[in-house]
Amino acid sequence: MKRHLLLQFSDIHLVPAAQLRRLFDPVANLDRAIELIIAAQILPEAILLTGDLADTGDPLAYQILRERIDRLTTAIGATAVFLPGNHDNRNAFREHLALPARDGSPEEPIDQIHFFGGLRVISMDTTIPGDDAGALSRTQLDWLRNELATPAPDGTVLALHHPPIGSPIEPMARIALADPARLETVVEGSDISLVVSGHNHHASSGMLGRVPVWVSPALSYRSDALIDAQYVAHSGSAFTRIDMIDGRPLVTMIPVPAI
Repeated sequence: MKRHLLLQFSDIHLVPAAQLRRLFDPVANLDRAIELIIAAQILPEAILLTGDLADTGDPLAYQILRERIDRLTTAIGATAVFLPGNHDNRNAFREHLALPARDGSPEEPIDQIHFFGGLRVISMDTTIPGDDAGALSRTQLDWLRNELATPAPDGTVLALHHPPIGSPIEPMARIALADPARLETVVEGSDISLVVSGHNHHASSGMLGRVPVWVSPALSYRSDALIDAQYVAHSGSAFTRIDMIDGRPLVTMIPVPAI
């Protein structure tokens, strides 16, 4: 049996302490999630951080994040995969999380490939600077198509920030990944067995063609998916466990206990 374990943190929305939200403490939520994982003594190969890692792109928030994620990855022997979201500042993100640009341009999308044994994780930057919605350019889709031309021994997980599926919350559905059919065309027939994303602050699942899609809950706070006409936030924190077993995904939401 070929088995891989990944964890996914999404929508952490870190801010310096002086800017803490009245109802939500994203630093404390992240700290509790880290302690939960270390105490469980599990050994994931990777921590996928799928965007909106800082609330306003503040450089200090990325320093706070890096310090804590380094502590986690050192304790459990995992690799961190950092992916920006629409709340992140791409330049500060790249600088403070040590992600060099392939062509030397700091504005280049942060698209990456990591291998964990035979499992390939492709993370793609869906952000549009100055916009809350997401998109993948033709250049990015061509790059993905070329990479997928060679299958990975244990298959591929594709990580995005913006989901390629909708949301029951209408304002979030309007700022999902634009034109997901273009991505579906590239993914069809490939070795991608799971697409993971964040952005919505609620857990949900769907399909991109014949490929399952998972939308992770947020570490910072949760959205109310029973209210569809507007975005309403509540306290609540969770992350995702992803078990890949013989190329098949088993995805589990892990709540983070409140203080």
